[in-house]
Amino acid sequence: MFDLTSTYSASAGQNTSLVLHQNPLGKQSTVFIHPNYLWQARPAALTAGMLSLAFVLSACSHSDTAAVADPVRPAYVATARSSEEALQTFVGDVRAARRAELSFAVAGLVTSVTAQVGDVVRQGQVLASLDDQPLQAQLAAASAELQRSQAQLAEAQHRVERMRPAQQADAASATEWGAVQLELASAQAAVNAAQAQRQQAAWAVEQARLRAPINGVVSLRSLEPGQATGPGTPVLAVEGGGRELVIQVPGNLNLKPGQAITLHGQGETWPSRVLRSAERLDAGGVRQVWLAVPEAAQLGSTWSVALHSLKRGDAQAGVQVPLRAVLPGKTSQVGSALRLAADGQTLEQVTLTLGAVVGDWIEVTQGLHAGEQVVVAGALALRAGMKVQPVVAKL
Repeated sequence: MFDLTSTYSASAGQNTSLVLHQNPLGKQSTVFIHPNYLWQARPAALTAGMLSLAFVLSACSHSDTAAVADPVRPAYVATARSSEEALQTFVGDVRAARRAELSFAVAGLVTSVTAQVGDVVRQGQVLASLDDQPLQAQLAAASAELQRSQAQLAEAQHRVERMRPAQQADAASATEWGAVQLELASAQAAVNAAQAQRQQAAWAVEQARLRAPINGVVSLRSLEPGQATGPGTPVLAVEGGGRELVIQVPGNLNLKPGQAITLHGQGETWPSRVLRSAERLDAGGVRQVWLAVPEAAQLGSTWSVALHSLKRGDAQAGVQVPLRAVLPGKTSQVGSALRLAADGQTLEQVTLTLGAVVGDWIEVTQGLHAGEQVVVAGALALRAGMKVQPVVAKL
């Protein structure tokens, strides 16, 4: 429907404007008509011309409306999966079931390192040594102190034995007898302390040599001759017999010792089982789990295992969607997503109640059902009600 308003001027040579208003779009179109036409045209002809012009403008207006309609855009989508069916892949490295990290118990200067990475070593074999001259000097001083205290003890014992007949004959006073007894006890304590110091010095000399505690293969060497080292600093590692795979899993993934699983590595599939699981969580809320691997597995090789993120029948089981499908909400437990409607093309926005993050996916406890599709890319440029061409995203 158009509102027609005409204005004209009688001045010769001036154009007269015919203004047409289109109500639905609020647009205005102006047409200029020569004034001679307005003066000479009959009313009926003028009216017919104006109606024809209105028809032309109406057709143009409908073309403009069609041009601004939302185009059908492609949208990458993913399917919400059931938490009970969802599998997560964890990757770990093969380690020895018996592994020893070696460090010196005393400080000193490294004089020799006889082990290289990959060397096969035997229990008790010397792998590295420190300069023990300062420790030998301490041992000599402790030995000399022990000898001196032993001599004092012998002298105290001799005085006690000399006074004993007089004490038995009541010829020595109680004070004199007590004094020699106290001297004997003090000398004995001095000997005990000197013996402990000598034992400590002898132990320090022995600790200047680093020995292999188990049979195995050297897997780490982080010291060289001439380097200073201190107590507790790992300098060598020996991998012993047996093999196990160490993986890190989310803290809510409860694996029990003896639970059967399947490993994938070196192009093959192997049956395995859970050996043990750490009781405490590490940083980031992850837990270490040890799995059995074949004895032939190479140390340091990488294996993978696919596990269900939740046990079947778990009360917390819901659905999972990719993290990138979730639009943030007011809190970390609430978000939203664009879901495909039943027609498979129209978008609708849904509010989600979120749970734990599981790798690149997140638990959704309310708002979605398994099998529904959500937008995973470009959601900020889309809106509810738009029609899209779904494209399955490769995750």
